[in-house]
Formats: sequence, C-alpha cells, structure tokens
Amino acid sequence: DHTTGNGNFLIVNGSTSGNAKVWCQTISIDPNSYYEISYWLSSMVAQSPAQIQYEVNTFPFFGALNGPSSTNNWIPFNQIWTSGITTSATVCLVNMNSAANGNDFGLDDISFKKCECALTIDAGTGGSICKGDSVQLNSSGASSYYWTPTNTLSCFVCDSPVSTTQTTTTYTVTANGPGGCVATDTVTVVVFPTLDLHAGPDTTICPGNSVQLTSSGALFYQWTPNTGLSDAFISNPVASPSVSTTYHLSATDVHGCPQSDSLRITVYPSFPPVVASNDTTICSGHSVVLYVNDHGTIKWTPSDFLSCDDCIQPFAAPDTTVTYVVSVTDTNGCSLGSDSVTVAVDTTCEIILPPGMMIPT
Repeated sequence: DHTTGNGNFLIVNGSTSGNAKVWCQTISIDPNSYYEISYWLSSMVAQSPAQIQYEVNTFPFFGALNGPSSTNNWIPFNQIWTSGITTSATVCLVNMNSAANGNDFGLDDISFKKCECALTIDAGTGGSICKGDSVQLNSSGASSYYWTPTNTLSCFVCDSPVSTTQTTTTYTVTANGPGGCVATDTVTVVVFPTLDLHAGPDTTICPGNSVQLTSSGALFYQWTPNTGLSDAFISNPVASPSVSTTYHLSATDVHGCPQSDSLRITVYPSFPPVVASNDTTICSGHSVVLYVNDHGTIKWTPSDFLSCDDCIQPFAAPDTTVTYVVSVTDTNGCSLGSDSVTVAVDTTCEIILPPGMMIPT
C-alpha cells in the first residue's frame, strides 16, 4: 500500500461506461461542522490514468483528481467539506475515465472524518475607560477575525480594533483557523460614567467682598488661577478677587476620570472713599451746611436737627454737640464706606447780623 509495511489496497480495473461509482458509503454527520476528506490514488498502468471525482450526496465537489502518469507512485487527495444543515452524507469515489486501455488504478486509506478543532484564541482583558476615551483590543492565535458589535470599533475584520464605546460593552471575536476551525472569545470594556461636575453659577460681588465656591462629587480638585482663593485644592474655597476673574475647575473622580468647568466672578467697579465735611463749631441757635462726596445713595445718622438725611448737603442746627455719620451705597448696592463729622455747639458766642438779615434754619 502507500504506507510502509505489508498493508493492502484496492486495485480497480476502470469501467468503459464512464462515471462509474468505484466506492460509496453513507455516513451520519453533524450539521454545521467541518469534515476532512482524503484518499490516496496510484496508477497500476501508466497509460490513460484514472480521473477520480469525489461526490457527496450525488453532488461533485473539488474537481477530479487525475492519477499519476507513472506506476508505483501514490498521490494524495485532501479537502475540507462543510456539512451545513446536512445530517447524512453518501460519499462516493467516481471514475470519470471510460478508456478501455489503461485506466487501471489503486485506492488506499479513504477517510471522511470530522475536524477536531484545536484552535484557541484570546481576546485579551479589555479594560476600563472614562467616557469619551478609547481602548485598543487585541486578539491572537488565529488567521482571521470578526468582532461584534461593530459600530464602536475602528475595524471589525482585524486582530486589534480600537473601541470608542460610550457605554459598557461586551465584544465577541470569532476567529478562523486552519481546516475550517472556528473559535470565539469575549472581552468587556467598562465605561465609567461622566462626573457631574459644576463649578457653580457666575456671580457678581462688591469690591472687598468674598463668595464661597461650591463643587462636589470628585476626589481631587484644582482651581486656577489661585489668586484670591483661600485654598485652590479644595471643593469649596472662598474667593475674594480684587478684579473680575474667571476661575477654572479641574477635578478627578475616584476612577481617575477628569472633568472641568468654570465660573466668572465679576467685581463691581470701586469708587473713591467717602469723605464728609471737616468737624466744625457753630453758635447756639445757628446752622451749618454739611457735605459728602456723592457716589450713590446717602444716609446721615442720626437725622436729628438735619434738614434732610439722604442729601449731599444737609443743614445741621443741633442745640448740643452731635457727631453725624454719613454712609454711602452705590447703584449696585455696594457699600462705599462711611465718614463722620462733629458739629459742636458754642453757647457763649453771639453773631451780630446787619438789620433785616435773618439766620437760616
């Protein structure tokens, strides 16, 4: 036979009728499986070699194998056949040659066996990513690959696609190997949710005032610039900027995922300090005009003996010494400060006026 030793093989005198079935067998098979078909062919006479066609359920597959043009020479036939939905197969070797002269051949080691797939693949470990990031997947051990789902992959008929999924996704890779072997593996990419970070609303403050910033949900914080902040590395620093400033907040959550936000603190314009009249002394029964530089809303206290308590130049006619305090608020409601003036009353002095002139009150 075609192997070493003293084995036997089948010697065939080819039929002159053509398309003669030389050997057939019906076999139960598994659907959707791969089968390896093989046999060995030799020519007993060099003249007009046989032409052997392989049939499965009367259908010819793979084309005919021509016998060798010399004797004492074995040639192999080996192919992979897919069963599909078939559960039974009648396999036949058919000689297509009808020549009367020559056409004598030998057959040995006819085999029809299911492929035992030894293919294994590894889809890797996947990983965890922040939403908006990407991760490269890797697979090895096969000659071709197909990944699903496909919509978040840079390629799906490749070994190392890049995933840009925005939600946690399990990918399946199907790989093909020699002999029709198929293997699958899965890998999961975990996507951490987006940190809901808020630096707070924009706000406006008066000069010299402060506001507490608030944020939460992160593990680490950093505010920039740090000018005017009580602490640039906490979630809720106190901000006391001297000029309008936009603060940027960068934060990292427990998964190491970064987020950012910003807010603007507008500082109202400042005005010159409040300046009131100099201290003065008047005679009893007389009055004096007080004064304050005008920046907005004015309030004199106490209002006793004043012609008005919300004007720039009130008349003051106290009967005893009084210290008046004037406070000014600008149009934005910001306090511009205060100043004071003391009006002393001298009960010993006397003012002589020309005839007909009266002292204003």
